[in-house]
Amino acid sequence: MAKRRRNGEGCFSKNSNGFDYRISYNDEHGKRKYKYFWAKTKEECIAKATKWRNEQNGIYTDDEVNGKMLTSQWANYWFDNFVVGHVKITTINDDRSILDKHIIPGIGHIPLKEIRGLRLTKFYNECLKKSNGRGGTLDPKTVKNIRAVVNRMLECAYQNELIKENPNKKAKYPKCTTKETQILSPEDYDKLIKYCIEQGTQWDMLIVFLLCVGTRLGEALGLQWTKVNFEKRTIRISQQLQAVPDSDKNAKYKYKKEIIDSTKTKTSNRTISMSEPVERILLHVRALQAVNKMKLGQKYHRDLDLVFPREDGYFICDTTFRAFVNKRLAEAGIEHYKIHSFRHSCATTLFEEKADIKKVSKWLGHSCIGITLGIYTHVLPHHLEELAELQSNRFKRIFSSNEKDIPDEMLPQRETSKQDDWGA
Repeated sequence: MAKRRRNGEGCFSKNSNGFDYRISYNDEHGKRKYKYFWAKTKEECIAKATKWRNEQNGIYTDDEVNGKMLTSQWANYWFDNFVVGHVKITTINDDRSILDKHIIPGIGHIPLKEIRGLRLTKFYNECLKKSNGRGGTLDPKTVKNIRAVVNRMLECAYQNELIKENPNKKAKYPKCTTKETQILSPEDYDKLIKYCIEQGTQWDMLIVFLLCVGTRLGEALGLQWTKVNFEKRTIRISQQLQAVPDSDKNAKYKYKKEIIDSTKTKTSNRTISMSEPVERILLHVRALQAVNKMKLGQKYHRDLDLVFPREDGYFICDTTFRAFVNKRLAEAGIEHYKIHSFRHSCATTLFEEKADIKKVSKWLGHSCIGITLGIYTHVLPHHLEELAELQSNRFKRIFSSNEKDIPDEMLPQRETSKQDDWGA
């Protein structure tokens, strides 16, 4: 007796050219219906039926990429084929994180061809209300980054003729307002440096290094001793520590730490001079590491050659270091600051000493001076005062001969003396 087929498994009937295959399914109203397939073999019939069922559920193979696939499927296909190997590793990490945390959970269930600008507008507004995991909501800048990834993803689908237009161009998204740059007060800046130097650990020296040199955290954590030249008293900033996807499917964690041979931008690759205090900090760190190497022996990660590692020479976890910084701030009696504010504070101290804007911009590794001005305009009063003074001096030179007073119509509407002139 033939084995009884399970419900929905389908049944075969032989014909002159092969087999007919019938399966049952329920339509959108829940009504039972039948679908028929024909092929020369039973295996081909089942393959056709499986493909049809997958299409009804929005599941397609790589060879069947089209607008009917779910947005989540296109997102993963786009990432694997148009992102990986085509952009910087840092961009790959950011794109993967945004896809997994926001885009796929938010709009991944919608068929690609059914995405509309109105739905994307709703999605961006929903993102603004999402928790950031720290008791607040997502920053508008984060939503702007989400929109940028959505736009690239849908533009690629449009260029490959999977959709008729890029719906993201019709979506409205929240305006991104620039937050005021967080900077330590001069008193807190001095207090934190003094307290950390008194503690004297490697991580304390890292805090002082960030305050004095103004590198990004990833640049400092990825700095190796081969980039430090004590003879020329220079430090080469040309790499950074990043968490990258682990290709090992059996790995315990999805990401692994790795030194990336590049920084945020091309101009971020820079060589800065080493001041005497920074030199003393680095020499102190090297002495502490020598003790750790003696104590741990082969267990110390000498191959990494890190300037600011853990006690065993391995990469510092940025989350653990942030907790350490918060602890030091509390112990020193200083309010909470983000680590990136140390970079801003370093720049501010340079401006307070009337440093040239172009030189500070190059020191920080900004791609153009406009970025430096955009961030630090509010802390450059002396530069603005100098500009006003230069303008005043020029007018004084123009009217210094007393041959002609400044025309009355250029003066403010107040009582003036005919004897007033620009040379006075």
